[in-house]
Amino acid sequence: MKKLFFLGTLAIMIVLGMSSLPNFTKANNLDSKLSGRVLLAVESNGETWYVNPVNQKRYPLKESSDVLSIMKELGLGISNNDFDSFNGKAPLRLSGRILLKVQGLGEAYYVNPVDLKMHYLSRPYQGLKLMQSLSLGITNMNLAKISVSNYENVSMINSDNVNIIDSGNVSIINSGFDPINLTVNKGATITWTNYTNSAKTVISPNNFSFGEIATGRTYDSVFNTVGTYHYYSSDNTGLTGTIIVK
Repeated sequence: MKKLFFLGTLAIMIVLGMSSLPNFTKANNLDSKLSGRVLLAVESNGETWYVNPVNQKRYPLKESSDVLSIMKELGLGISNNDFDSFNGKAPLRLSGRILLKVQGLGEAYYVNPVDLKMHYLSRPYQGLKLMQSLSLGITNMNLAKISVSNYENVSMINSDNVNIIDSGNVSIINSGFDPINLTVNKGATITWTNYTNSAKTVISPNNFSFGEIATGRTYDSVFNTVGTYHYYSSDNTGLTGTIIVK
């Protein structure tokens, strides 16, 4: 009797639990609920995806280079006046968007759909970690209902407004330089920051050599001559970066 009572109670709990789950039977319904969110595939290898609220498609968000692609290809330009008027919280129409301050240095902000707060993405590596920290777990079945897309020809702004800058930052990480390429104006200052566990030396043959940059330390260099500067890390010549000065 006790066993039958337990099984009956368990069945009721399962039915009630199923009725409380979101109804994602239709792909469009799922897309709208997850628009602008960062999704974490909890049943796979922990891959993360960004759901673009413009077309309701998901884009890979696995590496810092993906954050750069989001900024360049999916970003929405915004004026300083509009940005300041938001006072840290964007209007609902911008939920989930990546905002770029095109009148400044192209600073990027992610509007979290949960609370509409604008999160500064800083450097691509830090931006990746921030967006992943705001991710929402999703099953493989529900993730498969959202169409996959790539970063190509979907830009909402002229990327020239944000690519050529007067100052920039490069992170030295275990996998190389982040970002790999920067285009700057003549006279721009570039700051390299070492986020690895060992000292690094950045070298550009016939152009510059910084000496060792200790862990957590930075090095600044001003580029006053127009040209293309290819550089690499002394401990791994296969890890390269490029500065283009215009």
